[in-house]
Amino acid sequence: MKKLLLFFLLLSALLGCGNVIEAPYVTESNDTISREFLITDSRVGHLRRGMTASSLRKAYGEQYVKQLQVRRNSKIDTVGKPNEYYVYDKNNRLLFIAETSAQDLKSDEIDLIKIKDPRFRTTKNIGVNSNINELKEAYHNLDVVQDNNVVAIYIPSVDGYLTVNPKLIAGYNPDFITDIPIDSVSDRAKFSSFTVSWYTHEGGVFTRGFWKDLMHKALMWMVLELPMILVIVVVFVVLLRSQEYVIRKVRKIAIARATKDVAIDTHEATKRIDTLAGIVHGVGKILLWTIFLLILLSKININIGPILASAGIVGLAVGFGAQELVRDFISGFFILLEDQLRTGDYAIINGTTGLVERIELRTITLRDLSGVVHIFQNGKIDTLSNMTKEWSAIVMEIGVAYKENIDYVMQVMAEVGKEMKENSEFGQYMLDQVEVLGLDDFADSAIIIKVTVKTKPMHQWRIKREYQRRLKIAFDEKNIEIPFPHLSLYTGEATKPMPIKMMNEESDTNKTAQQ
Repeated sequence: MKKLLLFFLLLSALLGCGNVIEAPYVTESNDTISREFLITDSRVGHLRRGMTASSLRKAYGEQYVKQLQVRRNSKIDTVGKPNEYYVYDKNNRLLFIAETSAQDLKSDEIDLIKIKDPRFRTTKNIGVNSNINELKEAYHNLDVVQDNNVVAIYIPSVDGYLTVNPKLIAGYNPDFITDIPIDSVSDRAKFSSFTVSWYTHEGGVFTRGFWKDLMHKALMWMVLELPMILVIVVVFVVLLRSQEYVIRKVRKIAIARATKDVAIDTHEATKRIDTLAGIVHGVGKILLWTIFLLILLSKININIGPILASAGIVGLAVGFGAQELVRDFISGFFILLEDQLRTGDYAIINGTTGLVERIELRTITLRDLSGVVHIFQNGKIDTLSNMTKEWSAIVMEIGVAYKENIDYVMQVMAEVGKEMKENSEFGQYMLDQVEVLGLDDFADSAIIIKVTVKTKPMHQWRIKREYQRRLKIAFDEKNIEIPFPHLSLYTGEATKPMPIKMMNEESDTNKTAQQ
């Protein structure tokens, strides 16, 4: 109970801190603008945010604050709204009109100030007699708002509105409430009024005015800015989805056309199309995200001009300091432009062999047969060998014994290749007949016959293994010897070489006879 009582006492004290301390009617200087006529986000001259109608007279004096009245039909009618106060200076010159929203004028706060004296200026020297060019130079990200037939330019830093003549706005249509670009306002436009809106006390988070102002700003933001931000988000999502859809459609159409053209290898065309589609999708996403973030920052009143200027400076610094990165991008661009490599190719890069899993503007990802992933910077690729570009080939060196008839062996090898070409399972991957090139080398224990075959990409190893399997079976059936290493010795008396195995057998016989 004591804690609850203490809490209410503390809360009352904090709320009491919201009362405004009145300032004396003196003139202070703020740069070149007199404080008496200075407009900021918290004050207009001596009138400060959070002042009530009753405290207005204390700030400017009872004799300078008036509410005009006239007698009409023996009744007292007010000129204008009953919550409007006209504030004059000592020379009886109208300074501004302070307006409250409630009927209880003594307790309600001042919500609206209509500036009438051109001496009132913002910190950037903008007043009711300024022109549109001065306003554009002083403030950025200005919003042009429309309410019925009234058009005003909103200055966020002072929460103020400068009213302009709608006739001086290019393309203005009173029947539609749309966004009006600031550039559509004519340079000849003059401001007919300057209105400042206030909705809070000074004094901290626990004051009633703070929360009132916060709710007002949140409501205004939801009414004016949130719908546009939601539209931007929806458009951004739609563009992302549309980009993916268009890329899929174009990819499908391109593959279909490649399939219909008999002169084009469908598999090779598909690899190139997939590679280019991946690059376009990545670049498109980066561009869309960049544009979206810039627009979003501008809608929440963050000036993107310095950001773009900083990006240009950073880009220049990167151009000098990250030459290696620039070289990677340029090399990657030419790899794609010249169609040197595609996703799905089997290649040798800087001596490393593997399957190309990904091609990007900066790097190439390669995976070898052991499953190890190798990543190469495009600018550091010294040698690149594509083993599956358009077609592949495999070269085999077959050894047979010296005693065999070389022409007969080559005939058997050609027949095996012909049978394999006519096979429905393997022939579809062979682009040509197996070509027996002929006797290629005399090895230590065999004569080498070289064979080659042209295949579809990525099928050369399969064809090689099957051809060698069939060739071994054919050699066994026709008693063609596949040699193994052996050594022959010659004696001084013998004219015919004696194999080591025979000499060993003869030596064992002699030893037995001696025993």
